Amino acid sequence: MEKEKPILGYDKFLMMAIIKEGPLSLEELWEKSMLFLSLIWYQQLPGKGQPLMERLFFKATRLRSELEEVRNDKSNHGAEIEMDKLIKKGWINLNKDDKYELTKEGLSQAKIYRQNIKKEAAMVDKELKPSTTAMNTTFLDAFLAFLKLGGGLISGSMGLIADGSDATMDTVEAILVWLGIKYHREKLSTLLVVAGLFIAAITVLFDSITHLLATFGGHAEPITMPYLVIAVEGVAILSAFFLFYYQRFVGKINNSLTLISQSVDSKNHIFIGSSVIIGAIFAIYGVYFVDALIGLFVGAGIFRDAVSLLREAIFAERGGEEDYSKEYKLPLQECWEENRLIAFRNWILYLLWEDQQRTRKEIISSLHSTFHPDNYIPVLSELKATGSEPYDFDNKFKNLIKPLIEEELLIEEIEEYLLTEKGEEHLKNFINSFNNYDVRRSDALLLAMARDEKEDN
Repeated sequence: MEKEKPILGYDKFLMMAIIKEGPLSLEELWEKSMLFLSLIWYQQLPGKGQPLMERLFFKATRLRSELEEVRNDKSNHGAEIEMDKLIKKGWINLNKDDKYELTKEGLSQAKIYRQNIKKEAAMVDKELKPSTTAMNTTFLDAFLAFLKLGGGLISGSMGLIADGSDATMDTVEAILVWLGIKYHREKLSTLLVVAGLFIAAITVLFDSITHLLATFGGHAEPITMPYLVIAVEGVAILSAFFLFYYQRFVGKINNSLTLISQSVDSKNHIFIGSSVIIGAIFAIYGVYFVDALIGLFVGAGIFRDAVSLLREAIFAERGGEEDYSKEYKLPLQECWEENRLIAFRNWILYLLWEDQQRTRKEIISSLHSTFHPDNYIPVLSELKATGSEPYDFDNKFKNLIKPLIEEELLIEEIEEYLLTEKGEEHLKNFINSFNNYDVRRSDALLLAMARDEKEDN
């Protein structure tokens, strides 16, 4: 007996499209699928000239899907094969108009899938609110303070103890920030964070100078357990990187200077933790001044950030309005911004794959209708990540089409565009790269990062 294939994200996606818009043809389902896959910004095929870190990130996300669904019977294989699978399960019928429609059982299952993704979207909305971000920051800072102080006392690392003391102060500061956001006192919260940055800068500089003098004076206390220090700070750096990204992203979409200020503090903890690790490594070989030397530069950097944020806070206090989303960008932010263009280009290739040739006018018309805000895309519409913000296709068409021509994915003949064999192969490889894709909670959070609109507090 043939083993029954499980229902993955792709099947759920197709069923959600039908329950929303009614019976759909295979062509319409393919169009929905192509649009959905093109807007999954973090699992695209790496492009030429792309930075190494971005290429590694894209490869890692695709590898994650392959590892999570390693068996072939858990793979997606395109709209037609997936619909045949659903027909065999009795959830889909092909009606007399050659359109796919839900059966009674299929309707019940589709409602469950739609409700589940709505719950995921509500969870994402909650996690991306400033008050929730401040609360999560408080709990994670408390954990880091306990971890660093405990590790410092056991190992005898003054750098780790100092970092733990700073984390304890961050916890108190985070509680006050949380209360400030909750009770709409964000300006006061921002000044508190900035003050904390100044204190951190002075503390790091003082400790670094003291440690340097002690080392050169021959009475510096050695680290007894350097490997424990490295392990503790390794966990702390990963946590700080998460906080930095989380706070910066939520601060950006909400235009919150308080959260952006906290993200700067988290970024500085990445540097502080790195200097402690470097110091521990050198301490293994009897060199005790390296972390203090690095600490001087870290302290100076923190002081510079504090001055910059203080200027922003004063500007805001005087009634100035600033769009912090432009000044304080995130790593990989350009990826999801660039992916909108990739989605447009994938759609052009798909149009040519579907109809062999198209005129400029036909392509632009299709782009306008496909990327219209009213065009429902299952999962992405619920997460508000449809990439449907206005784009001037008419005046920017030449720039949009140029990379496709340069890479020989399509050719231009007088007033029409044709897909090349290379372009068809590129499109097939792109679709096949999603064979193991499913929408999990982590995917919901990643997809939501492509939101462009400001969130309501």
